[in-house]
Amino acid sequence: MCKYVWYVALWCVTTIVLSAPFSAWAQSERAVRYEIEGGILGTRNMEIHGYEQGNATEDWKSTNPTARFEYWSVKKDQWNYGVIAQPLYAHYSDNLTSDLNYDGEVYYKGEHGTLDYQFHSVRGTANYTLLGRDEEHRYLRGGGSLIARYAEVNLKTESGSFHDTNFIAFPLLNLESEFELYDGYVFFTRGDFLPSIDGNVFLDGLFDVVFALRRYVDSESSVDVGIRLFFGGYDPNKPDDYANRIFFNGAVVRYCW
Repeated sequence: MCKYVWYVALWCVTTIVLSAPFSAWAQSERAVRYEIEGGILGTRNMEIHGYEQGNATEDWKSTNPTARFEYWSVKKDQWNYGVIAQPLYAHYSDNLTSDLNYDGEVYYKGEHGTLDYQFHSVRGTANYTLLGRDEEHRYLRGGGSLIARYAEVNLKTESGSFHDTNFIAFPLLNLESEFELYDGYVFFTRGDFLPSIDGNVFLDGLFDVVFALRRYVDSESSVDVGIRLFFGGYDPNKPDDYANRIFFNGAVVRYCW
């Protein structure tokens, strides 16, 4: 019961954050900002395991290109609103490191397997300046996001295969910050996250964070170079089902204008 109360409360907070300021939208002078991101995303951990079984995909590695597209309506020291699209695809080929029982089938340790993994998402974000001032590049913003994500797991081995898809929408917390370092260079970070409340706080939630060194080209455009961390997962903890945990990290370049 506790976890459902938590989700409902977080949903309500996110809904208020995303919707309350819209009544003043037409009366405020706002600017539009676009942000694009590209880079290479590597797998630090890809975990698929059955109920009370070991990780069947331990040490499976993959390196893939990544892209991210963002649209923002912004106003200094006021509400910023963003729409973000992020596709994610990874392909793996290795041997199973543990038996995997799922949906009445058994996939045996040692068999060669391939895995196509997809995690595509669209989210709406709203955040507000909590500390500092935007124009001084020393600020902390806080707010929330509502993410809609589609996940797909396609595993094939010598003895069989399974294909699983899932679509879900849920709220996330959002934090964003800039801290000026020197002569136009700024430390920038922005992240969405939802810690788990009934499992492993980090491994069973969702975290999507970028840390970057930002260089302002002029007052309206900037270039970021940094790292993105994307990790989380879930464990239904019931027989004949599987748990999935992921940890991707990579180098990214961002251009904002």
